[in-house]
Amino acid sequence: MGFNLSGIAINKNFEADFDYLQEKLGWNLEKQSEIDFETASSNWQEEGICDVYFSEQGTLLFISMDRCTESFSIENQNVLTFALSETSMAFNIIYTENCIEKRSIMQVEDHRMHDEGEKLAVESTSEDPSEIIWNQMGVVLGKPFWDIAPDAKATRYIFNISKPQLKEEATSTESEITVPKDRKITYESDQGSIKTKKQAPYPIKTPATEKKWWEFWK
Repeated sequence: MGFNLSGIAINKNFEADFDYLQEKLGWNLEKQSEIDFETASSNWQEEGICDVYFSEQGTLLFISMDRCTESFSIENQNVLTFALSETSMAFNIIYTENCIEKRSIMQVEDHRMHDEGEKLAVESTSEDPSEIIWNQMGVVLGKPFWDIAPDAKATRYIFNISKPQLKEEATSTESEITVPKDRKITYESDQGSIKTKKQAPYPIKTPATEKKWWEFWK
């Protein structure tokens, strides 16, 4: 089946400043329980769940793929937003440094639909998008993903919808992807709270209730 993971990696351990991190991301999280890393990194993270792991010098947050359509950034930090689906062979990569987007890639199977910014150092050894994600994640966290013990401590949070979500309206029930003549996809929730643009080879319009953004080519 392969890996199907999505989330955010940050080059700072925010364990002692987690409220500050939530503020910068525009989130309101409620702690649920202590879990292990194997559980946190399980395939297909559910919507509304955020599993958090802290390395010595980094923070890794596993969230749903729908939340990884936009670029996250934090002042004075390096942030990797990623969505990796080996089942669908779909990959989304957005890397920022100090709130400046440095690299973005969207690839479906062998088709590089979106490719902007200067190549990352890890791309000198492999242009495979999954390898780019794994390797850049290791750079950001200060240790390879594969070196994290399955029983390492992680924490499960849920998105609290009692307060406004600045990055994404949790009450959104319908969304669509359209491709105008300039061949740019604009993904918008029905609340108009998220807009990201990617390239596509042909016009598509599909309700999110039937297909997710990372399944639009099916």
